[in-house]
Amino acid sequence: MFKFISITLQIILILVLTLIVINNSFIISFEINDFLYSISSSYIFLIFLVFFLLIFLLQTFYFKTKFNFSKYRVSKMIKNKEKGYHAFVNGMIALSNKDYKKAILESKKISNYLDGNPSLSLLLKSEVFKVEKKYDELHTIYEKMIKNYNTENLGYRGLMEQYLRSQDYHHAFLYGEKLFNKNPFIEKIYETLVNIIAKTNNWQQLIVITEKALSKKVIDKREYQENKSIGFFEIAKIKQFSEPHESINLIQKAIKLRRNFSPYVKLYIELMIQNKKYAEAKKYIKKVWSETAHSEYKVLIQKLATHLNTSFSDLAKYVVGSSYSNEESKILLIEASIHDKKWPEARSQIKDLLDVKPKKQICLLMAKIEEGDSNDIQKMDAWTLRAKNGDPSNLWICGITHKSQDEWASLSEAGYFNSLVWQQPTMLNQIQISKDYEN
Repeated sequence: MFKFISITLQIILILVLTLIVINNSFIISFEINDFLYSISSSYIFLIFLVFFLLIFLLQTFYFKTKFNFSKYRVSKMIKNKEKGYHAFVNGMIALSNKDYKKAILESKKISNYLDGNPSLSLLLKSEVFKVEKKYDELHTIYEKMIKNYNTENLGYRGLMEQYLRSQDYHHAFLYGEKLFNKNPFIEKIYETLVNIIAKTNNWQQLIVITEKALSKKVIDKREYQENKSIGFFEIAKIKQFSEPHESINLIQKAIKLRRNFSPYVKLYIELMIQNKKYAEAKKYIKKVWSETAHSEYKVLIQKLATHLNTSFSDLAKYVVGSSYSNEESKILLIEASIHDKKWPEARSQIKDLLDVKPKKQICLLMAKIEEGDSNDIQKMDAWTLRAKNGDPSNLWICGITHKSQDEWASLSEAGYFNSLVWQQPTMLNQIQISKDYEN
């Protein structure tokens, strides 16, 4: 309605102006080359009016044509998108039905209908090639994906997984790191990078990635401290003989982050013994033992006793100090007495641990005492047989595979990072330990 009124007013205005000009026309004269020309002002006005009307009509035609063309393009674009999305849905359905030929055909349709945005086509093709295990074609698709903003992360992840499959950990880490830097919250990306680092022994990178993960709040403080301490520990081991002082600094940092963790404490004591800091090692072992007694320190206490020119049992008594009531302290004193062949002391110390069902370790120690003190084969065999029914001592057990191993390592024998815990073995492990003992 408004448009109609506007056009009507414009026409009326033009008619009024035309009438005014015609009613008030005058003659315009001008001379050219001695010729005098005259023309009415109304004619000039009509010429200008016709000219402007032609401009208006041409302009109206141009914009209307442009609008209709744009409308057609938009309509075609919408229809193509609908066809493209429909092809994607059909492709995913075909993929779930294991109809890979149709899925590839639908992916080509997506490319035709969504040529300006190949994201869905690349995604569908990657899924098809993944299921078909066509890894060369899949690699090419992933390379295209990383050049597309919408599929960039999927491309990096796909390439990382491909290189992991082929055990090319160097390239797997490169693409994994790019993915982590772009989006550190992608599920298990940090854990994957940590496992790659552990397999490649790139411990400095573990510290860097772990610091980034904490700053982005991907991991909590406990995991940060554990993983960073492992980085320090592993680098300290590498530098143990080439740069002993640096190695000591690194293991001290590790212990600060993971206080009294036995593998770190062991390395620290070994470094002090290696660098002939025997008095420091002696004080440190006593301090650590009073806080957290651990059976893995016994070998180092015995080794230190040799360097201090003292008996194992005397150093053991010093280390135990006032923590005699602790079970580990009692076992340390028993083993030291057995080592030094102090049989009466060993018998006296083991009495408190000979309850109704003594542990396997206690039975085996009692068998050693009978062997060394009385050489009574019958009693020795009886204690050895009884050991089979006793509870086993703690071992390093993988929390994922539940398999045991003698020494702690940042990467378990099964290939899992920081998965070892100090605990009693499961029933299956107990059976295996018994078989090993019999052999």
